[in-house]
Amino acid sequence: MHIQRTVGAALAGAVLILGTACSRDLNVTNPNNPDVSRAIANPSDVEHLAISSINSWYTGSTARDPWVMLNVTGDLMSMNYGNFGARFNNLEPRIPYANDAANGDIEVAQVPWDNQYTTLGEANDVLKAIANGVQLPDGTDKYKALALWAQAGSLMQLALVFDKAFAVDETFDATKGAPTFQPYSAVSAFAQTKLDALIALTANQSWTYSSTEFPAQGGLTAEMLNRYANTMAAQLLAYTPRTAAEAAKVDWTKVLAYADKGIGTGSAGPPFDFTVVGDANLWWSEFMDYFDLPSWMMVDLKLIHQMAPNVPSSYTGAPAGGTAGYDAMWAPQQPADARLGTDLTNVNSYTAGTDDKTDFVYARQVQGSASRGIYMQSPYYHVRYIGVSWQANVSNLGPMPYTLAAENDLLKAEALIRTGGDRNLAAQLINNTRVNRGHLPPITASASDATFLQDITYEREVELDATDGFGFFALRHMDQLQPGTLKHLPVPATELETLNLPVYTYGGVGLPDMNMGSFTPGRSLALALSAYQAGPWRPLPLPSGRMMELPSPVIRRAPLRAISR
Repeated sequence: MHIQRTVGAALAGAVLILGTACSRDLNVTNPNNPDVSRAIANPSDVEHLAISSINSWYTGSTARDPWVMLNVTGDLMSMNYGNFGARFNNLEPRIPYANDAANGDIEVAQVPWDNQYTTLGEANDVLKAIANGVQLPDGTDKYKALALWAQAGSLMQLALVFDKAFAVDETFDATKGAPTFQPYSAVSAFAQTKLDALIALTANQSWTYSSTEFPAQGGLTAEMLNRYANTMAAQLLAYTPRTAAEAAKVDWTKVLAYADKGIGTGSAGPPFDFTVVGDANLWWSEFMDYFDLPSWMMVDLKLIHQMAPNVPSSYTGAPAGGTAGYDAMWAPQQPADARLGTDLTNVNSYTAGTDDKTDFVYARQVQGSASRGIYMQSPYYHVRYIGVSWQANVSNLGPMPYTLAAENDLLKAEALIRTGGDRNLAAQLINNTRVNRGHLPPITASASDATFLQDITYEREVELDATDGFGFFALRHMDQLQPGTLKHLPVPATELETLNLPVYTYGGVGLPDMNMGSFTPGRSLALALSAYQAGPWRPLPLPSGRMMELPSPVIRRAPLRAISR
């Protein structure tokens, strides 16, 4: 069964039709059987929809939006092409996100909103059918777990990315009225209950999923899903905070308990990376496509500066002296993180596997036009997963890591430090990658809490780059985003206009940090800019074709602490 839905803020289907107050188009397009109520009463169809829902969650969660923009505005990656919200959300000083239905950058918010609600609608249909007594031919609980995973995962993405969302599940009754927006904290708590339910459902079970149901490297069992659900629960608690002050209030004891039973080092078994094996057809990752594509994405020099302190934290162009002068200015010098490779003059011909400790390379070339912001350029690239990127002969074919065991270890290390736990164990968890892959001096138990937290943040930026995109959240909850960077995305303008609600946005130096208020598409952006920055201005074309005036002074995030030596 294949049910296509056009959804905006709606969670369409038999379970979740929110009415005209919540959707631009609630039509169900299914020429084979437009009666969804009867379709989800068919056990085989429900089982197939459960499988489809987890595919929908994975491909939606590894889509280019919002992750290209969030990683660019978070100073992890850099790009000044106009695609995927990269150019205008990479401007310095930061400007408000253009939450404008007529603006090309609307995709940054619209795509993940639609993707996650499509997934949620499918998952809720499955769970509603099972609640109504449908028994699935190959194991009801086995496929209920897939739908519950998709449900929890979509709610988790909404909580992490957006300021608010509709928190609805299979129990929602549209006949009793439309749902209301819930703040990200409430959506996060709701998602946590779904993860807890998934953990309980998969405990002590022996199911095995086939590669066509979920192509996890090494196979997927109920035990592995249980461990991954624990890791997701730890991620959600740790990454929901928008500020360091909020992070200090997290129940880190719970984070520690979840992480201990997750996919990393702990009591549940040997560590493993949660890796999907791409088939270049149904299973793909746009993280892998774009983040390791040298002709497209660069690594921000703010990150490279931490890896090799001799490299300046912002690109200023090629100095005099030819190659020697360029290398003297921009090439990494020792001491440097071993994950930063040596010169590769032609990065576009780089083949992964020549050095299993090389994740980043220096290439003596930059991408994009300097006229769009020379500070957006960088001669460094991420190539750890280049073998499955658009750069490969066949992209999305082979292992595509999404959540590394190292991420779970770093969550556990942070929880240990924040709860006054075993500092020697916390140091070991950090050194698993810091020393073994980075060849950096080990952190020891005698280090301060601040040093521990900074080294954890650094390892997240370096080791986890181009996986799940959560590096932005790791910086957000440590207050390490540069001034004016938005903390989350607004509800897409298209949804707000349909609901007849004011359009609003976030971001911009000198504007309120967490809520800019109302936003008039096409007009408020320039007004907001003029309100916070005086000085020389220059015209800048917007993706929609409109022009705006841009202040020329640059306000930058202070460089993070260099790696300890």
